[in-house]
Amino acid sequence: MQSLPGQAPEPSTLPVSRARKIARKVEPAAEAVPLDRLRPAPWNPRTIKDERFQNLVRSIQADPDFLWRRPILATADGTIYAGNMRYRAAQHLGMAAVPAIIEDIPEQLAKERAVRDNHQWGDWQGEQLGELLFGLRSDGADLELLGFTEKELAKLLDEVGVGVGEAEDEFAYHEQFGVTVICQDAGEQERVYDELRGKGYECRVVVV
Repeated sequence: MQSLPGQAPEPSTLPVSRARKIARKVEPAAEAVPLDRLRPAPWNPRTIKDERFQNLVRSIQADPDFLWRRPILATADGTIYAGNMRYRAAQHLGMAAVPAIIEDIPEQLAKERAVRDNHQWGDWQGEQLGELLFGLRSDGADLELLGFTEKELAKLLDEVGVGVGEAEDEFAYHEQFGVTVICQDAGEQERVYDELRGKGYECRVVVV
């Protein structure tokens, strides 16, 4: 049967050699992998301070299902290239298995992905983050389970004018007095901030 002018040929008239085949890429899926099948990569430069590690442990305890949303990534032999700290936290908690994606990829690609995973591509918008955290705290969230240290939380909430643990009346005016310290760089600013906070002073970080 002939096709009408301007009309595509009937499917039956197309030769098999011209048939278009759509190949769907099968993405690897997370599965529960026993901890003894995994091992941290010896070349991974990522580390974590004890306070942050304890925060991570408590965070996983509070929301273990989150691990399925951000599984550990490992090569075919079980070398972890993304999620070393989550693995260590799972060990600390005595978990038998963790959600992980195992892929047979070259070591170079694993190292490149490790750097991308650990690299901080973006920056927090301090004031907006402080407002978000304040709103979460008002709704009953435990901010210490979100990965921030007590000092970081104090600094972020101070940026929106709310100290940790303080009740805030948005309609009340409170006269305040302060002294501005001009620092040479960000490092000195942080040292002065820590020193004054350690002495009990209420401090706020500003850039002028």
